[in-house]
Amino acid sequence: MSDQTVIPPSKRGFFYLKNPHKSAVVTVVLSLFLGGLGLHRFYLGKPLSGAVMLVLSLITAFLIVSGLDRMETLDPNGMLAVVSGALGLGMIVSAWAFVDLLIILVGVFNTPSELNEVR
Repeated sequence: MSDQTVIPPSKRGFFYLKNPHKSAVVTVVLSLFLGGLGLHRFYLGKPLSGAVMLVLSLITAFLIVSGLDRMETLDPNGMLAVVSGALGLGMIVSAWAFVDLLIILVGVFNTPSELNEVR
C-alpha cells in the first residue's frame, strides 16, 4: 500500500511532483543549474537516463576540449570536433534538459514512488 495522497489539480502549486518524498524546489534547482549533467534525473530515481545524459555531456565536453587544442594548429579535424561536439551532442543534451525542466514545472514528470520501482 502506498502512502501517497492524491492532491487534486486545483490544490497543487505551480510545480508538483507525484513522489511526495522528493522536494520540488530541489528538483527545479538541480534541473535549472545542473540539468545538462542529468543530476535531476538521479535525484528523482531515474539513474539510467541520468547516466545517459551525464555520458553525453562528458563526450560533448571532451570533443570541445580536444577540438580547441587542435584548432590552435589550424587542424581541420579540430574544427569538426568542436562543431560536432557543441552543435551535435551539446544541443541534444541541452534540449533534453530544457524539456525536462518544462515537464517538471508543469508537474507531469513521473517519478518512482518506491525503491522497488527504480529501474
